[in-house]
Amino acid sequence: MALVLALTGCEPRTHIDLHYLPNFVPGAQNIFRPANIAVPPTTGNFSGDYEVGSIYAPDGTVQTPLVVADPARTFNDALIKGLADAGLVPMALDANPADGKPPEGADFILASELEQFEVHKRFGANQTIHGQYFTMHALVRVKYDLRNRDGAVIYSGEISGIENEPPLPVGTEVFFPLETEPAESLSVALSRAVGLLMLEPEFRDELPMRSIAPTASPTPTHAPQSPHP
Repeated sequence: MALVLALTGCEPRTHIDLHYLPNFVPGAQNIFRPANIAVPPTTGNFSGDYEVGSIYAPDGTVQTPLVVADPARTFNDALIKGLADAGLVPMALDANPADGKPPEGADFILASELEQFEVHKRFGANQTIHGQYFTMHALVRVKYDLRNRDGAVIYSGEISGIENEPPLPVGTEVFFPLETEPAESLSVALSRAVGLLMLEPEFRDELPMRSIAPTASPTPTHAPQSPHP
């Protein structure tokens, strides 16, 4: 295998496993009444073993290509969990209905299409007390369409979940990286692309909201941390 890679000039690929982070986006939990919402498979050209990005050496060359198994399915699983966390009752479908209408028993149908799904980690030449300096950027961009019982589109929008490392400075405060692994950074972006949908005013306006105050969300564990005492 090493000989083949040397002859072809290809770097060995690394599979990364992603996971949805519950309660990650504040205000996105327990906000809806339990309406039934059908969720067909996420579409987009992101099936199979898909190369989502790379780890780069200081000179800009690729050290390690990064691969995720079936990003569209991974995102769909996260979307179903996020809708449930928000108080809805998601109904996973095997396919998108030909007429675009919710199936029997569902009040709404939410279609999703992946447009971008990537993470890149770039090492620099500088060394810090925490090791070799790096930057990392993860992005998950999704197009959503929500339809009612008649099949009419009642919400359509694009959501981007973004994670940058290290966090941008605030004034004179410089922050350490919160995530060091591409899998964790992309999981954060994935969770934001789901959770931020629940905060969209136009999306919330079309769904039955709870009449009582939502359950308080825990403080996000990914808030910037200053290296200064």
